[in-house]
Amino acid sequence: MMSIRIMLWGTGVFILLAVLIVIVFCLFLTVTEYKSQGTLDSEIHGTGQVLGPAQKEFTFLTWNIGYAGLGKEMDFFYDGGKKVIPEKSMFLRYLQGIKKEVNRNDTIDFLFIQEVDLKSRRAYYTNELNEIALKLPGFSYAFGKNYDCWFVPLPYYQPMGYVKSGIATFSRFVPDSVKMVPFGTYYPWPKRLFLLKRCYLVMKYPLGRGKELIVINTHNSAYDSTGELRKNEFQLLSSYMLQEYAKGNFVVTGGDWNSNPYGFHPKNIIPGDNVTVVDYPVAASFFPGWQFVFDSLHPSNRFTDMPYEKGKTRTTLIDFFVVSPNIEVKSVKTILSDFEYSDHQPVVMKIRIKDGEVVR
Repeated sequence: MMSIRIMLWGTGVFILLAVLIVIVFCLFLTVTEYKSQGTLDSEIHGTGQVLGPAQKEFTFLTWNIGYAGLGKEMDFFYDGGKKVIPEKSMFLRYLQGIKKEVNRNDTIDFLFIQEVDLKSRRAYYTNELNEIALKLPGFSYAFGKNYDCWFVPLPYYQPMGYVKSGIATFSRFVPDSVKMVPFGTYYPWPKRLFLLKRCYLVMKYPLGRGKELIVINTHNSAYDSTGELRKNEFQLLSSYMLQEYAKGNFVVTGGDWNSNPYGFHPKNIIPGDNVTVVDYPVAASFFPGWQFVFDSLHPSNRFTDMPYEKGKTRTTLIDFFVVSPNIEVKSVKTILSDFEYSDHQPVVMKIRIKDGEVVR
């Protein structure tokens, strides 16, 4: 009888200690939580050139590099897979492939990169921003932090640990200003402690006579079952873009929207891929009269519930651009990589400022 009481007492003490540890852990993360509130000026790095008055054509690339941890062999626990962090040899191969692809596109004027890690555990404490910058000498660049957590405890069998990540915009030109704008859309506590604090990054370039080229890199919410977070983000982004356009400026926004663009139809994708739609696409009403620019023939993203297998793994299109009406779109294409180094494929666009829109 006494041994049973001792066992019950010991079990009770263990449960109490476990609860206390969880409480203390959550309190620590709450106190140290990264809070992205209010528009912030971002530091400009690198040595880009001054945008010349004669330039009217520009090229853009957008690519979510998946922190060099989501190449074709990987799945991811949050999407229904089992893996979290790739083996180091895989990570290094993915990172090397990403750097080579960036270097191959060093004539692009603007590169929007998402999920760039700064010494996170899942990226083997590598500063990916610096690694990419070394492949783009002569570029200006800025970083917008959207993820900063001392310890992500999920999944319990292999916690992600320390994560610091964000979005980066690289440009061959020196911007007049760079601002990081938080969306302010958060998951409920305590879930928000372990997930991203989404933002977009704005660069402004003078075009003459008081007009500007507004370049926006965005990475919108995922794992949003109701779609409310994304809808709020679309509305906030739309308000800002429409405001800049009303001033006579030229606006280009690109990135990983985690939603399909208006006008996307899976049937238009070249046969061979298992293509699906994502709930809550970006509606045309958010950007009335604007251009949704995407390569309608190829998917840009694959699901990570399993390693990539063409024709079997589900794919979709969530990486694209939205461009103001005073800009002419010359071309857009997806760079086909079979998701070798990331769960996203890069998308490249060429535009031209319409004649007569800017008086120099």
